[in-house]
Amino acid sequence: MDSELISTLDALYNKEGVKGVLVADEKGFCLGVRGIASPDSSAFITAVANAANNLGESSEDKAECPTVNIEYENSQVVIRNEGAFTLAIFM
Repeated sequence: MDSELISTLDALYNKEGVKGVLVADEKGFCLGVRGIASPDSSAFITAVANAANNLGESSEDKAECPTVNIEYENSQVVIRNEGAFTLAIFM
């Protein structure tokens, strides 16, 4: 695994309140996880981020990708597409 990806995963996972982190490529392939994040969910997380991108106006006019916040019980998952990667932070 790329050292920059490893350090990014570790830095995010070590932030207060973070229970897990997942990074996937544009096709939903899991590139790395920490904590409670499951590699099996990477395709679903990527699909959620891609669907959110299609909710607004034309993607050509968008300067920024939307952030999706899913809340359940006492936890939440924040999902964001970052170009060629999708990031999910479990809190």
